[in-house]
Amino acid sequence: MRKILVPLAIIVIACFNQSFVAGDGSCATFFPAKQGAQVELKNYDNKDKLTGRCVVLITDVATSGSNLTINIKNTTFDSKDKQLGETKYSAKCENGIFYQDMASTITAGQAFGDRKVTTKVTGDLLEFPSDIKPGMDLKGGVMTVTTSMENMPTAGPIVSTITFKNRKAVSDTTVTTSAGTFNCIKMVYDENVKTKMTLLSSPNNKSMMSSNESSSNLHVITCYAKNAGAVRTETFDEKGKSMGYCVLSSISGN
Repeated sequence: MRKILVPLAIIVIACFNQSFVAGDGSCATFFPAKQGAQVELKNYDNKDKLTGRCVVLITDVATSGSNLTINIKNTTFDSKDKQLGETKYSAKCENGIFYQDMASTITAGQAFGDRKVTTKVTGDLLEFPSDIKPGMDLKGGVMTVTTSMENMPTAGPIVSTITFKNRKAVSDTTVTTSAGTFNCIKMVYDENVKTKMTLLSSPNNKSMMSSNESSSNLHVITCYAKNAGAVRTETFDEKGKSMGYCVLSSISGN
C-alpha cells in the first residue's frame, strides 16, 4: 500500500508547491488570476524522465473592494497520463498579501481499480508580501497530507507532515520553458518531510499495531513570474543532489 500511495502524495505536494501566489496592494499577482486561465506543470526526475503532471484551472474570481478571492481546480496525472484525482481550493488577497489556502481533499476513485483513494491536505496559509524582492525573508508553514485507501482494514493512512522553513527571495532571474521566457524572482526554502504509516495485524486487534516512519530534509529552489506562477522548481536532498524538478509547460487565458 505504501508503494502505491506515496507517489500520489508526492505529486500532490509537488503541485501544491507550484500553487502559491503573491500580490501587491491592488492584488496584481504572481499567478494567473483570470477566470478560465489554465497552467500545466510537468514533473521530472533527476534523469529528465516525466513522473507526472498537474493542470491548474482558475474556475472563479471574486473581488470585494481591494480584496480578491481565486477558486482553483488542480487535476493531477501520473507518468502514463492517468488521472489521479482532482483538488479544489482557494487563494485570497487581503491588504496586498496573497495567501494559499492549503485545506483540501483529493479523491482518486479511479486511480487504483475499485479502491477509492482519498488524500486530505491541511495546513497553514503561506503568504507572499506585496513588495517581495531579493534578500527578503518570508514566513514558513506546515502542511499535512493524509492519504488512505478504502477496503484496507489492516493498514492505516499514510501521513506526511511537511514543514516549510528558511523561505527567502534571493535574486531576479530569467527562465525559459516550453511555455515561453519569463522574468522571475528566485526563491529558496527548506522542507522537512516526516512520513508515517500504521499497520494492523488484525483489523479488530489494535494492540498489534506497528508503524513505519521516515524523515528527510530537502532544499527547494523555485522561480516565480508575474501572472504565471512557478516557472521552474527543483528539489535537492540532504547531500545537495537533485531529486527532480517541475516546469511550467503551458499557460493560457492569463
